Amino acid sequence: MAKGDVFKANRTERPSVLAGSRLWTFDPWEGNQYVPYFYNPALDANGQRLILNGERDGATQTYLLDLDTDEVVQLTEAAGSGQNWSPYIREQVSGIRPQFIAWVQPAYGEVVYFEGNTLCMVNTTTLESETLYSMPDGMAPAVLNCSVGGWVAWGYLPTAMQEQMREGASVFDLDVELEASCGFCVYDIAARRLIMDVTVPFWPNHVAASPDHRQILCCHEGLWEKQRMYLYDVEAAQVRPLRLQDDGARIGHEFWIDATTVAYHGSIGEDGFFGTIDVETDKRQERRAAAEAHSYGHYHLSPDGRSIVTDGEVTPDMISVSALEDDQLAFDPVCHHDWARSGDQRVHPHPNWHRDGRQITFTSCDTASDGSIRTRISLLELP
Repeated sequence: MAKGDVFKANRTERPSVLAGSRLWTFDPWEGNQYVPYFYNPALDANGQRLILNGERDGATQTYLLDLDTDEVVQLTEAAGSGQNWSPYIREQVSGIRPQFIAWVQPAYGEVVYFEGNTLCMVNTTTLESETLYSMPDGMAPAVLNCSVGGWVAWGYLPTAMQEQMREGASVFDLDVELEASCGFCVYDIAARRLIMDVTVPFWPNHVAASPDHRQILCCHEGLWEKQRMYLYDVEAAQVRPLRLQDDGARIGHEFWIDATTVAYHGSIGEDGFFGTIDVETDKRQERRAAAEAHSYGHYHLSPDGRSIVTDGEVTPDMISVSALEDDQLAFDPVCHHDWARSGDQRVHPHPNWHRDGRQITFTSCDTASDGSIRTRISLLELP
């Protein structure tokens, strides 16, 4: 296993439900493969190259899939140990931190990733790697995101607390302790320097800079019943709650739609909804799902803003799409993802709607009779 190794992926077309749609899975080797976290695009701007994490020969590395040739090339050769991110991945992982990868925008010529607590970048053409920033000892990073303008943002928590979670504690058990020494960082790729290290009184996750770099969005990675979404004003250097949860709402899985609009997934009681909020006025719209009961899932918005895709609501084992024409959501199932809910973070489908409006990437699962789980990269093309 070495950087530059090339594999031919076995492309298989699978059945879909929506007329005119097509679904493919890619299988370059027998180990698991999975897409980045849902708010990070897997496809490049042209929809021709796809980044993925994959487990091969006992280690997780980053790979590049060329959709024209179906060839997969290994981009990283990391040797880190203990790369699992607890509490969401308790199984020991070598190589790089799973799902901690993102295209460097706007050029889509490099990929950033974490090996241990070190932020690295690899060029997808030359395969040259570069160390960008190493966090202080004793701090562990959370999921990263790269903005359209090249700001890489991530939250962090004390390594000692992550170790407690590896031993069995949950983030909810440590919720009070986590308020003592957590924060988030922002690294400017163009300037090649860390421009922010902000301490906040909670463990921030899903950290992402707005497209105009005026705001930093994050969530309190703890109880969904607590205040989850927060916004950091870069110029004022102040953090404030976003979408107050004083009505019993549970919200999360937030992401930027544009420079002033944040999207999120939530529920009140058994009713699930997809929400948007204006960060300047706090005006929001929350469309309820027509399903009888709320299901945990991830949402992503089509580039024209007219539809959303989810891996959860209505039919929990399928990718479904709903138009945003009315006050209520009506999801149409498109294809199976067969999410193995007994698995960890790596098996979540995490659908991401590509900027061309037609392609959706996600992770699909097969579960054997012995309970073992196999994951593959999936590409859905809408009519």
